[in-house]
Amino acid sequence: MAAKKLKKASSKPVSKSAFVRGLSTSLPAKEVVAKAKSAGLKISDRYVHVIRSIAKRAAKQGNGAGTSVRRGGRPISSKRTFVLSLPASMAASEVIDRAKAQGMTLTTNYVYKIRSRGAAAGVRLPTNGVAVVATPKLGRGRRAAVPAAKGGQEERFVALVLDVGLSRATALLDQLRHRVQGLAVN
Repeated sequence: MAAKKLKKASSKPVSKSAFVRGLSTSLPAKEVVAKAKSAGLKISDRYVHVIRSIAKRAAKQGNGAGTSVRRGGRPISSKRTFVLSLPASMAASEVIDRAKAQGMTLTTNYVYKIRSRGAAAGVRLPTNGVAVVATPKLGRGRRAAVPAAKGGQEERFVALVLDVGLSRATALLDQLRHRVQGLAVN
């Protein structure tokens, strides 16, 4: 018993999955299990099949693909993120065409649904001339009414702030304020 512990401590430990990947894929799973047992590892046929399946999928998709694929083979890149990364003014059909080029399948209903719930729909102008702005402080589903300026400049400004992000927009406005103050002093 002490000899076994000494032997394990002196040799570099090999993980079960590395052991399975190190053997030929043409070797039947039963033989892999037998070799693992003789090496002091306890694995099952099912484990061998799972490890080989993962390795096969990673090899099929190229280098580093094992980390960029979820279980079941779905890519980690989100359809929602893709839709929201495009401008809200882009037609849904064009969004679908771009998604198809990226290997995603979208429907027009999906694009409209994501835009209505996401950051891309930050400002809407109803017929009464009041812009409705999504505000995170008010909570989900609540909106604050902001009077719209003539010509829609204020509406465009709010939409731009929402696209850039409030913290970045505040930093940009502070920089602009310092520039204007510097010009006024000179």
